[in-house]
Formats: sequence, structure tokens, C-alpha cells
Amino acid sequence: MPKTAKIMAVAAVMTCSACVFGNMQDKLARFSTPGPDRYADGSIVRDGECYALVWSPAGTAFAGFNADGTPVSSRDRVVLAGALAQDGKCRDSVFQIPAAEYEALKGGEWAVCLVDTRNLAGVPTGTRNGKPVRVNRWGVISDGVEIEDVGTSTGRRLTAASQTTGGTRSAASAARATNLSAVPQNLLPPQITAIELTDGEVWLAVDGTVPYLDYTIISGEKPNDLKPDYFSEVVEGDGRSEIAIGTPKSPKRRFFKVKRAE
Repeated sequence: MPKTAKIMAVAAVMTCSACVFGNMQDKLARFSTPGPDRYADGSIVRDGECYALVWSPAGTAFAGFNADGTPVSSRDRVVLAGALAQDGKCRDSVFQIPAAEYEALKGGEWAVCLVDTRNLAGVPTGTRNGKPVRVNRWGVISDGVEIEDVGTSTGRRLTAASQTTGGTRSAASAARATNLSAVPQNLLPPQITAIELTDGEVWLAVDGTVPYLDYTIISGEKPNDLKPDYFSEVVEGDGRSEIAIGTPKSPKRRFFKVKRAE
């Protein structure tokens, strides 16, 4: 991409003078949601949560996110993402798309996704370099994307997922992040490097974790019959050092494996 897209949050009414800072051939992708937008558990999105502008080839739908914020399909693109949630919704926002980048993507399908980026403390982790830091779950907003020229005074819709006429933009539907992100295909599984038994507890030392995933234990009496361990800790991954995960000791927990916590 020749230039990096820019993002800005604006008031509900954006004047022409606010658009003239960029190349007049650049495009503006505008969107918002009426809210309340929600996570998979039904709770309302927290301030600072992430919304992402995504693109897919013509005639296809966005295939989803990997947990590291990259698209599942190599044909899709995460054009830009920002921490735009406020008061349970996406505030009226603008993505500026450089003309050359838009030309390369012209004719494709544009959409906006709500992205659950929360860590174990429930705090959104936001974005880095225009992409989500982590993706737990995501959901496509059904409508409300409008793309127009920089500096246009008419709000002329060039392409959109919303129903707009005469420069009047319809609001998007409320969003919900219910789709589980995928584990990147090239990511190796975590490895248990040590087991420590203490009074009433089993502790596993685990290497090869990543910070965009949380981990837990599955266990059982037989190595080929492991089931979710509902007493296990859930621990955030760490790409620089080992993590420790504990669970109560039990005769029914003799074999252990570490997996992603969903």
C-alpha cells in the first residue's frame, strides 16, 4: 500500500471544510452505529473498544479475523481499525483511504466489524499500527458504510453497504461480536515444560504461548479422553516467557493438556 489510511472521529454532522486536508482523490469511509453494541455475552461494549474497516473481493463476504488481528483469508484486508467505541456504540467516524489504495480495492465489498479486543481484566487492548492488537470475537455490522470523495459537499455515495439516497446516510444496525476468531495457521501449540504438585494443586509451566490468546487446561483420567477442566485457571499468554496455569488436584485429573481458552 503506497500510503497509510488515516482515521478520525467526528461529530454527527461533518462539514466540507473538515474534508479538504487530504488528496482530493482520496476517499472517505464514514460509519457509525446506533447502539447498544454488545459482546457475545450480551454486555454492552466498553469505551475504547475497536471497530475495523474491512474489505473483501467482489461477490464475497469477509471471512473473519485471526486472533492476532490479521484476516483469515489472504484475499481479505483489514484496511484500518480504531478504538472508536463510546457510550455503547461506534461514534460517527471517518476512515480516509488514499486514492491509490482505494483504486486497488475498487469494486470489492466494504464492511465494518465490531472487534472484541478485551484482555482478562475486561479492558479493551485497542489497536497497533491500524490493526487490532488481539481479537477474541468479532461481528460484521450489517449496514451503514458510506464511501465518498474527500471534499465532497453532497455526500455522494460511491459505494456502500447502507441504503443512502441524496447524501442522506442511514445509520447502521446495532452490532454484536459473536464470531470466535481463528488461531493463525502457522502458530505452534503451547508446550508443557514442567508439572509441579503442591498441597491440593497441580501447576503446569507452559512455553510457546502468545499474548493475543488466553490459555486453560483440559484434563482427564486417560490421555485420550481429556475434557474441559472447569476448575482450571485462565491465563493470558506471554510471547517472551513461560506462563503457569493451576488447577485443583484430583484422582480424575491425571493427564493434562493446555489449549486456548474460548
